[in-house]
Amino acid sequence: MSAADPRYARPIPALARPAGWQDVTIDPVDEPLVPVADIGGRVIEDPQYFAWGLPGALPGCWLRQGVADRLSAAAGSLPDGLMLLVWDGWRSIETQGALFEAYIEDLAAQYPDFTRDQLEDAARTYVTPPRPEHHAPPPHFTGGAVDLTLADADGRPLDLGTDFDAFVPEAGAAALEDIDMPARANRRLLFWAMHDEGFTAYIEEWWHFDFGNQFWGSVTGRNARYAGISVPTA
Repeated sequence: MSAADPRYARPIPALARPAGWQDVTIDPVDEPLVPVADIGGRVIEDPQYFAWGLPGALPGCWLRQGVADRLSAAAGSLPDGLMLLVWDGWRSIETQGALFEAYIEDLAAQYPDFTRDQLEDAARTYVTPPRPEHHAPPPHFTGGAVDLTLADADGRPLDLGTDFDAFVPEAGAAALEDIDMPARANRRLLFWAMHDEGFTAYIEEWWHFDFGNQFWGSVTGRNARYAGISVPTA
């Protein structure tokens, strides 16, 4: 790892929430999903939800072609010896539902007096409800969202401060900005590598980035280009 890369020292700026993302207009493009395994170069995968045995999870990750191309460019910009490790891309509604309900159960144990509506409102911070409406599909169901981290030359994840899917305040993309630690430098490098290829970062999760979907459109002020899509079966 080259500590000389200026992105290690460049702070993550204040990030916008994707408020009202469900209302962003989608101007759909005809762009296929492609396997992350076919990107090559310094992009590798470790599909976490398949490893965890979640319903509907696939043994490989998929992304829109435009997202895959930008991911390849972001990986190529990293210092020598580093790679991008993809944990999740396109996500089925079945898997989205399993994640949502599991988090609802966790929240119910913490807040036994909450109603179902209150639990769902709390869960939305980290997990989008599994509703495949054409006007507002979950970000991962579009193939325009990717969960990933930095890895060394052997594919081992670097320290970015929390585990994947750690739904805690410390997981916020800029949550470590006031703490001088290696994880802060790594988060900065990941953020700027992705930002410079047009991705937006989700404010609550350092590992989540968007391009072309409604989360991205809400933050950039542009129309989305990716609607919901299914993985090819043939």
